[in-house]
Amino acid sequence: MAFLLVLSTGCGRFGKNNTQSTEQQQPSGNNGPGRGNFGGGQGRFTPEEQAKRLIDGLGEYIKLTDEQKTKITEISLSYSKKNAEMFSGRSFRDMTDEERQEMRSKMEAIQADREKEIKALLADDQLGQYDEYQKAMEQRRQEMMQRRQQQN
Repeated sequence: MAFLLVLSTGCGRFGKNNTQSTEQQQPSGNNGPGRGNFGGGQGRFTPEEQAKRLIDGLGEYIKLTDEQKTKITEISLSYSKKNAEMFSGRSFRDMTDEERQEMRSKMEAIQADREKEIKALLADDQLGQYDEYQKAMEQRRQEMMQRRQQQN
């Protein structure tokens, strides 16, 4: 679930300076063709868009080399496609509780593998910055979940 929230909220959207260009903004509710297979919620992105957003978000916290950007983009694409394949056009909302839990477990495992690969690319001094980025994204996810609960 956390992985989906990261992807749907836009990794770099709420970084240190909380700025976002208008070209990066996604229209609310634009879930048309090619917008990914993840069920529920607005702001679904293709694996390519997700990879770009991850690099943009990380760039607010970590000075990445071009080689690191390329490799992290490849990792992000690979894992985003794995998640999309798991859903196969199904919506999280249409799943039973048991199916959702199974999907969450699979997604958490995929997320852990992704994190391990990304961390392996980072230098020691970058790992602390990456942890800072992760904490900021977790805080953002919690805020979004609270707002959604208040709306319902």
